[in-house]
Amino acid sequence: MEEKKQKNSFIGWCRRYISLLFVGLLALYVYVLFFNDNSYGHLRELHGEIKRLEREKKENRDTLNKYYELNRLLLSDKEELERVAREKYGMQRPGEDVYIIE
Repeated sequence: MEEKKQKNSFIGWCRRYISLLFVGLLALYVYVLFFNDNSYGHLRELHGEIKRLEREKKENRDTLNKYYELNRLLLSDKEELERVAREKYGMQRPGEDVYIIE
């Protein structure tokens, strides 16, 4: 008897405070939050990808600036041009021995 009374009181409480409109709004909220194209999980993935691409962009910009500076040096300084040619490409002067150590 006590158990039936508790069950009826719970059902009465649900009917009193939970309406069909509330259930519909809750279902819509859950759909938009988790299953929509703009869901929370999808937005987190996109934000992660944006951060990764921004880091990659910064690294590429730093590398580009490094090569701009090297290009400027090579165009203005003959000694720098010779140093880069000898170090990076193993070029040598006539009669000179070059040893490459790796």
